[in-house]
Amino acid sequence: MKKVILHCDLNCFYASVEMLYHPELRDVPMAIAGDPENRHGIILAKNVLAKRKGVKTAEAIFEARNKCPDLLIRTPDYDSYMYYSAKVRSLYYEYTDRVESFGPDECWLDITSSIRYFGSIKVIVEEILRRVREEIGLTLSIGVSSNKIWAKLGSDIASEDSYFVISRLEDIEGLPAGDLLNVGYHTYEKLKSYGLYTIGDIARSSPKYMKGILGKNGETLWYFANGYDLSEVKRYDDEDEVIKSIGNSTTTVRDVYDMDDLKLVLTVLSDSVASRIKDEGMFFKTVHLSLRDKNLNWRGVQTSLKENSDLARDIFDNAIILFMKNGFDFRVPYRSIGVSVSNLSYRKESSNIDLYGHADYSLKEKKKDLALEDIRRRFGYHSIGSLRVLEDEELSAFDPKSEHLTYPVSYFGR
Repeated sequence: MKKVILHCDLNCFYASVEMLYHPELRDVPMAIAGDPENRHGIILAKNVLAKRKGVKTAEAIFEARNKCPDLLIRTPDYDSYMYYSAKVRSLYYEYTDRVESFGPDECWLDITSSIRYFGSIKVIVEEILRRVREEIGLTLSIGVSSNKIWAKLGSDIASEDSYFVISRLEDIEGLPAGDLLNVGYHTYEKLKSYGLYTIGDIARSSPKYMKGILGKNGETLWYFANGYDLSEVKRYDDEDEVIKSIGNSTTTVRDVYDMDDLKLVLTVLSDSVASRIKDEGMFFKTVHLSLRDKNLNWRGVQTSLKENSDLARDIFDNAIILFMKNGFDFRVPYRSIGVSVSNLSYRKESSNIDLYGHADYSLKEKKKDLALEDIRRRFGYHSIGSLRVLEDEELSAFDPKSEHLTYPVSYFGR
């Protein structure tokens, strides 16, 4: 039987929750962001009125206010957002036990086995839309397809409080290639340089041709464009539905022009991610670095370790290596920096020891990390740190562990 997959995306999620608590915000352009007194915050969500003024998610507050001077900024209330996220997921579970989260506002649902009970796909989709709207007070966009990739694309196409069905390539072949999952700005520009402007252009090429352009990622995009995605929607109680990745990112209070400042920010981020890893009792094997420059161009890279780790040093060192080996430079300064880890497990692999008795994993570093965390728990995050970090309070004055935004690592880790 052909699968039926839904991708449910809550519309303007953070802003919509704020408007539930404060109905008067519906009548003014409003956005959710960080501290409006500096650039540490970016726009996380906005309401329809702000969107009409050109305010975009992920841009800096000052840019948003240049477009919309009367923009009202609300600081995020994550407890409320997570409450409503869980409330909506509980409703999904009434239709299927296969519910896979993709962030707090997005979920895939496999309703293949539920159709016989509820009568039709249309009944299920329209009932979910109505119940979320009437019982919870939020709205959804739902994509319907036979695979997760096309279903997500469908929710992007669907208007607010509506759904869009993608049954075949012809339904989407004219859409820009940049609409496809995991096609960022740089990838899209490279595709266009090869004459690949639409999803149909990618689909009608070949895996070999795409691999020649973009490596393994190009081959994967060919499968995505054609809807050849066989990955399962996981059950919410699956053992492997534990944490997939842990990460922190920050928008810096000033543009980062050199390696010295980059290392400072990476030190703070690496410390915070390592601390959260230890809190979970887990170990990572893959390190990810993401950078967004002042023109809002984003790029992410990753690398895998020889053995898994939970050390801040291993996160920091590999982030620097990723920067150096992947052609990054400071010709355009960076505004947003992110570090995350994935390929997580609860078991430490045996250490690799060379002929001289040196191991990749350092127990000395582990003791240092634990000592730093103990001091920070007792006296505050900024009570101890490297001299360079403490010297530049302007750039390092953020606590990513308590203020973190967890962003999903690439779909390919799933």
